[in-house]
Amino acid sequence: MYAQQLGFTTSWKMLTRDKGWIKPILMLTLVGWIPILGQIAILGYGLEWARLTAWGVDAAPKQRGVAYGKVLATGGIAFLVMLTMGLVTGIVDTILFGRWYSITSLPFGSSIFADSVITLAGDVTSVLGIAVLVVNLLMGAFITAAMLRATLYDSFGAGWRIDRLFQMVARDPGGFFHAYAVSLIGGIVNSVYAMVVTLAGGLAAFGGAMGVALSMGIASDTIIERLLYGAGPGLVILLVVVALAAAFAGSAISITMQLVSINAMGQWFCRFRVDLWGVSSAPLPDGVPVRFPGTGAGAPARPQAAMPQQPGADSATAPASAYGAAAAAGVAAAAAGAATAAGAGHG
Repeated sequence: MYAQQLGFTTSWKMLTRDKGWIKPILMLTLVGWIPILGQIAILGYGLEWARLTAWGVDAAPKQRGVAYGKVLATGGIAFLVMLTMGLVTGIVDTILFGRWYSITSLPFGSSIFADSVITLAGDVTSVLGIAVLVVNLLMGAFITAAMLRATLYDSFGAGWRIDRLFQMVARDPGGFFHAYAVSLIGGIVNSVYAMVVTLAGGLAAFGGAMGVALSMGIASDTIIERLLYGAGPGLVILLVVVALAAAFAGSAISITMQLVSINAMGQWFCRFRVDLWGVSSAPLPDGVPVRFPGTGAGAPARPQAAMPQQPGADSATAPASAYGAAAAAGVAAAAAGAATAAGAGHG
């Protein structure tokens, strides 16, 4: 099952497994242009999908029947976790490097990754630049894990249980770095697109300006002025349409990579058997992380009921109790399908 196989390819396959998978991407791209609220909706949508993946449910993102209120609530909690931990990231940057560098592997950071790296390269030495990249990208992956933990418990405080997050990293550092690598790949994809569009736009503008200069024999300081006044409204409208199309495509690619990265974090959480977790303050259960077999492995263990809250424990209940039934139903359906297929094969 892809939910148990951490990696960029398997997360991508989960995203694209259902027909019409591109429709939610296009819708989220439009929603993402709404300041703040749009970003919250994108975060909530991705984290609700990753919640199911963490439970071991091999599902694609929902295309119908999306609980918009729940998506916004989840995104709102995650957004607060991201903002507050981002402030800590800034403090760490200031202490270590003398200023705050806005380079992270957070979902929102991936779309500005290219500009941030270019700015960093111009401001600091190569050695310090590498140190900033390593520290900030790792902290960004850690914040993504914190947002998913807050989602599992539907609790802002659960995201700030950094002791439990460090316990996860200590038990499976390889898995954490694998999830981090997926987010890094997403950032690189966004960066390549941004650089290609910037280069193509620059070459087109440069070529057009030089053509005007050569044909009209005008000075370089009047090229732009002549282009603006002589192009006519038709060409201006065309340029605006092309620029909007490029921006929309870039946003769609960024959101796609964001969803893949968040879901990959859910694949890492799946190793820790969230169905056995207790309250937010409880340590990880014994025997995790689980090393699942390779491709074609059986379904994960049936999610159990939420563990009862003990007196004196914090207010967060066991993770994703509302999703336990959904996970169990998905596993049961898979088992029933396998049994039917086996019966047909023997018949």
